Amino acid sequence: MTTTYDTAPRPAPKAEGAIPTTVRFDPSESHEIDRWLLELRIQTGIRWDKAEVIRELLRMARTPDSILCDALIARARRSSLE
Repeated sequence: MTTTYDTAPRPAPKAEGAIPTTVRFDPSESHEIDRWLLELRIQTGIRWDKAEVIRELLRMARTPDSILCDALIARARRSSLE
């Protein structure tokens, strides 16, 4: 079974009425994410910022039969065994 995603980016919500969420990274992880985003931009030609990528990943994880959701569940189960 192949999971497909509607990958057309949605516009960011307007500031008025939007609910802010903060994600904190340590410096090395932040640099790693920045490098990954640059590579993603090079490969796709799309200049998404971190917030757009996070929103899209969360949307993809919420789709039916999502392999991202399955991976998160498996990670949570492994963490609970540690």
